[in-house]
Amino acid sequence: MREFLTYKSGKFCFCHEFNSLELAPSLLRATILNETICDLPILPELASSIEPEIMYSSISATAAIEGNPIPEEDVKLIAEGEDVDGYSKKDKQEILNLIEAYDLLSRIKPSSASFQLTEDLICTLHKLVTHDIPHEHNKPGEYRDGLVRVGDKAHGGVYTPPKIIEDIRNLMEIFIEWINCDDVVDLNPFVRAALAHYYFCIIHPFWDGNGRTARLLETVILETSNVKYVPRELSNYYYKHVDEYYIAFSQSIKLKRDPTPFLAFSLTGAISGLTGIKSSIIRFIRILALKDFYSNLRKKKKLTSRQYGLLSILLDSPTVFTLKDLNTKPLFSALYLRVSTQTARRDLKKLTEARYLAANDEGECSLNMHVLG
Repeated sequence: MREFLTYKSGKFCFCHEFNSLELAPSLLRATILNETICDLPILPELASSIEPEIMYSSISATAAIEGNPIPEEDVKLIAEGEDVDGYSKKDKQEILNLIEAYDLLSRIKPSSASFQLTEDLICTLHKLVTHDIPHEHNKPGEYRDGLVRVGDKAHGGVYTPPKIIEDIRNLMEIFIEWINCDDVVDLNPFVRAALAHYYFCIIHPFWDGNGRTARLLETVILETSNVKYVPRELSNYYYKHVDEYYIAFSQSIKLKRDPTPFLAFSLTGAISGLTGIKSSIIRFIRILALKDFYSNLRKKKKLTSRQYGLLSILLDSPTVFTLKDLNTKPLFSALYLRVSTQTARRDLKKLTEARYLAANDEGECSLNMHVLG
């Protein structure tokens, strides 16, 4: 724990002690999930599809927390250099800024040594995040000198961060020393990253862009600790649970020397993201295995070319379908447009009996993703 007496805002406390009994199950689960993901074979094809998708959704979410309306699909268009209509110049500039900030983070690679946060990186990220964004007081990369209030009664109350630049400068210097000290560096990376997020927001050193910068700091600490994919996924969780996000801040602030509520919330988000990423990776691996399995069945003439084609279509475009759909839906028309109903029925009977397809009592069929166990 590190305490500092400010000039104008009383005593400020940086505390890395928390309710370990309460958080131990979540920490264990997050750690095991991350180790599992690190051990899974992630092929370049999968990485190239997961990484951009997470980046676009994360940028949309972290901006949306601050009121930006641009959805994930339009973030992708902006990232590809297209101009999208229907949004303000400010909204589009915020997205462009976040794309640059994420690009910077992607160039910071994990190493054997623990990542050391610096004021220079913080100010650089803030410059990127708030570049060319109009604001009455904010100067990109420069600390605030004046009064702000954060929060509202609906989310646990209003908080007044330190207000004079001398206090902010001192607190940022101590924050950097503290977040890089051995006791904090030795913590589980999910805890260290959440602490950086929380205490940076409590200092609230800039006029604008504090939340976006804080979430980037959390991301870089996790990514440099070999936590894959989920650091950027966290912003999606925070956005989807934005009320709980702000309430977790307020609860921890009221406890003064116990950040447990915010750590618990952040860990819940990490577990949610890790679980989703793990499922996506396992599904991708399963699809590759099934493609190989079906190909071998075709070579051994245990599947006709049409049956093989149907299973391949369902791997690429999972859907629930009926016998009638085989003759009427465009997805299947290339295979079944000129095939009799009786032949189509025989195909479904053979594939369901072999457990390659699953069928319910209503006659609906779908691909059995667990045929290989």
